[in-house]
Amino acid sequence: MVYLSLLAFGAVLLVLPTTSRGCSQPIGWHVKTLTQRVSLADIVVHAKALNKTETPGFEVYWPEAYAGTMAVYCVLKGGPLPYNITVVEMGYIGGLCTANEVDIDEEYILLLTRRDNSTFLPNDVNVQTAVITATRDNLDTVALTCGLPNFTIPLGGAANLPEQRGCPTHPNESGEQCLHAGAASHVVVSINTIMFLYFVLFALF
Repeated sequence: MVYLSLLAFGAVLLVLPTTSRGCSQPIGWHVKTLTQRVSLADIVVHAKALNKTETPGFEVYWPEAYAGTMAVYCVLKGGPLPYNITVVEMGYIGGLCTANEVDIDEEYILLLTRRDNSTFLPNDVNVQTAVITATRDNLDTVALTCGLPNFTIPLGGAANLPEQRGCPTHPNESGEQCLHAGAASHVVVSINTIMFLYFVLFALF
């Protein structure tokens, strides 16, 4: 009986929200969709990770925290940008709710903000990761987001882009219906609901 009750209590705990070490989400926080985050981000690019180095100010955290050298294939928002950019403060930095991890030679959609003329920072819109795997579905979703200006090839990138890489067709040119940001989808679990589930499960066992 005691074992089953503990098992039931453990099952209820699974619905409780969890966060990263040392981090606390804002009160009332809920998940935003990729379309919403793209709409709110300063800069959005499709890029490939080329290299990792120590990130200024966080050298003690190397290699968990690092700067990433990225080859930009397309500037989806916030251009113009050069073909090669450096994004600092990537990876895992203690106390933050998000980890912006990249693997060398992999492609990503990056949400960024400008640090200075030559470096950029991850733009953790809504306290969610700024690094999204560049799957075809994710690229299509970003490309169809309503309100984005025309996509641009990075400066100096025309001669360097790999075959079959570059910018997607903008909805203004393709005639496809763009995707509005809309309302965020989220799940709210109140403490009363959690306690109710616990006592129901307790009674069953």
